[in-house]
Amino acid sequence: MSKEYFEKLCSNVLFPDYLSYSQNNPGVSFQEYVSDDNFEVPKVEKGDHPTEVNARTTSSKLSGPFVNFISAKSGYSMKAGDILICYGGGSSNNSLSNFPGHAAIATSAGYILEMPGTKNRSAKKNARHISKKEFFTAHTKGNDYVCVYRISKHPHYANDASTYAYNYMYKDGNPTYSIVKGYELYKKSPSYCSKYVYYAYWKGATSSAVNKYPKYWWVKPHSLPNYFSKSFHPSYIHKITKY
Repeated sequence: MSKEYFEKLCSNVLFPDYLSYSQNNPGVSFQEYVSDDNFEVPKVEKGDHPTEVNARTTSSKLSGPFVNFISAKSGYSMKAGDILICYGGGSSNNSLSNFPGHAAIATSAGYILEMPGTKNRSAKKNARHISKKEFFTAHTKGNDYVCVYRISKHPHYANDASTYAYNYMYKDGNPTYSIVKGYELYKKSPSYCSKYVYYAYWKGATSSAVNKYPKYWWVKPHSLPNYFSKSFHPSYIHKITKY
């Protein structure tokens, strides 16, 4: 990102978030806070080759003698278990957390589970199941974008995590939202966006999918890929800039 945009992001989003975070974490400097979040840019691991695409998946027939046999697909073909991480000021301002950004998990090709923590959420049920269109329209405004991470080596576990989240973290046992009370990592409720995704994989797929942490631990949205164990480490496959 440009220096101008980074300074604006620090002033409007990161520093206010840091002030809230520092109330429960005295002694952490602003530089440490931003550095721990990889300076608000996605972490690209060796072997990752993310492409910038539209969130919509469209098919267009090719011209020529093979027009009836071949079609070209473009855009993002979402799969159950995909991990969606949001960047930009809009994503942070829509939450009540002390962390910049937002995270969610896909349940199918067309729907996503998230815990946005917005003020209009019910006090009893906070996770919501929304369409792909609604999610990406909300998180790709202006300079905001969404990074798509996929656990390609274990697709059945990715599906298990999303199925568990839908059945036991949405339809039944929908957790309440609290960033402070959600500090107890292995307790389903209260929860918040990135803990929600972590817990879905830990409980719904296999506990070996994620790294083990102390009982009290915060999972930050932009650091979420680092919380997965080596063989389950998700690949950064797409940067979504519009729907």
